[in-house]
Amino acid sequence: MSAESSRVAVRARIVLACARSGISTAQVARDLGLAESTVRKWRAAFARGGLEALADDVRTGRPKEELTVSEDQRAVLQRWARAKSAQVMALRAKIVLGCADGKDNKQIAAELRVHPDTVSKWRHRF
Repeated sequence: MSAESSRVAVRARIVLACARSGISTAQVARDLGLAESTVRKWRAAFARGGLEALADDVRTGRPKEELTVSEDQRAVLQRWARAKSAQVMALRAKIVLGCADGKDNKQIAAELRVHPDTVSKWRHRF
């Protein structure tokens, strides 16, 4: 069971327990072994938004820096990316070109067989 599905399952148990007639938030918290604030939070969320309110928000991560290259810069980077260049320079040029083409760090890292942190570093440096 994934962590997300177990969190949603706890939220569903809270809502089901709260649906019983005449039960207090404090009683639900005691029955489920949770904090009252947790029960209050998910009870209110369900009341406002129904089942959709019980799901986790999509995590987008840290926004990546926008990278644009001029035509002159692109020509130089493409020349450096050729196999005849020093390998380290060619790799860095390929990373920057991938970033300029709008690819995300994980995709570039997989294509070039490097760590995503390496892509992030050269995106930032360029």
